[in-house]
Amino acid sequence: MFLPFPAPAPLGPDALPAVLRTLPAVHELRTPMGMAAPTGFAGLILGALAGAAPVLWASARPFWYAPGLAWALAEAGLDPARCVFAQARDDAECLATLETALRGGMAGVAECRSLSRLGARRLALAAKRGGNVGLVLRSAPARTAEDSTAFATRWLVSPAPGTPEILRLRAELLYAKGAQPGVFMCELKVRENGTAPPAVAPIRRTG
Repeated sequence: MFLPFPAPAPLGPDALPAVLRTLPAVHELRTPMGMAAPTGFAGLILGALAGAAPVLWASARPFWYAPGLAWALAEAGLDPARCVFAQARDDAECLATLETALRGGMAGVAECRSLSRLGARRLALAAKRGGNVGLVLRSAPARTAEDSTAFATRWLVSPAPGTPEILRLRAELLYAKGAQPGVFMCELKVRENGTAPPAVAPIRRTG
C-alpha cells in the first residue's frame, strides 16, 4: 500500500519492556469496553519484533477504514506493505487464521471479542513452532473468567492525557511470566507537516 509520506524507523527490541522482547510469544492487549483497539501499541511491538517477516492483521469486525489502519501502523513504525489484512466471519475464524499464520512463521494480530483458554494455548503453541510474535486485541475487563497463563503477557491499554503534538497511551501490565505488574507509557509524536516522519519514543515504566 502506497503512503505519501516517509514512515519512521521502527523501534528496536531494546526500546520495549523486557517482558515483550522474548520470542516466540503471544501477548494479549485489552482495552476497556467500548474503546478502540490499541493499534498504535500493537504496531510498535510488531515493528520492533517481527523482523522481516510478513505480518497478518485479522479482524472479526469490519475494518473501520483500511487506509486509516495502514496509516496508523506506519505512524507506529510498522510498514503496512508488509501486512496482510484479513476479514474473518467470526472470532473462531479470526483466531484460526492467526494460528495458521503463526505456525508458518509470520507475525500477526487477531482482533476478537471472545477467547477460550484452549484457544490461547493453541496460539501459544503455534507461535512457538513458527518462532515469531502474535498479539490478541480484545475489548475486555482487566480480569475475566477465561484468563489464561498461556500468553507471555496481558495488558490493559487506554488513552492517556497528551497534547496536540503527542499521543500517549497508558499500558498497564496485568500479567507476565516472571515479572511484576506495572504501568508503562507509550508516546507517539504526531506528524507535524504531513511530510516529516513522527518520532516514536521507547515504552517506559512509570509505576
